[in-house]
Amino acid sequence: MLAESLVALAGAGGTALVGAMATDAWQTVRDRAARLFGRGGAVGQEVVEARLDRDAGLVALASEPDRARQGLAAGWQVELEALLTEHPELAEELRVFVEQTVAALPRAEQNWTLNVTARDHGRAYGAIGGNVVVHEAAQPDPPRGPVPDGGGEAGEGQR
Repeated sequence: MLAESLVALAGAGGTALVGAMATDAWQTVRDRAARLFGRGGAVGQEVVEARLDRDAGLVALASEPDRARQGLAAGWQVELEALLTEHPELAEELRVFVEQTVAALPRAEQNWTLNVTARDHGRAYGAIGGNVVVHEAAQPDPPRGPVPDGGGEAGEGQR
């Protein structure tokens, strides 16, 4: 199982990648992404390039490009998680890719919102641009029952 920090990094990578689709930064981001996947070697670089081009075309033709990006981001997160599962040594390269991609995006594309909710004493992790912010709810104190008889406080009755 992939560490939560790497899952968050893959999520940031998928979001940054689709955020660049149909922008002036796309060609550079596309080439970097293809090289990153190519270093993993599991899928041919040409296959990744074809999928990147197809997805970028969907965004470019969409009447609501942001909605199209939202739909595509999860798929690229899964691809990046698979890449990191097979090649965890690429995590730093992915982190740099995310930073460079976010920096290259037009200002309008740099403002993403991520809502993360934890329930039932769960943990929630959010990542935008490669940062992981951990929020934990305070745990309630465990119930305390009566103290059994046995001498009270330490030291009493032992004089």
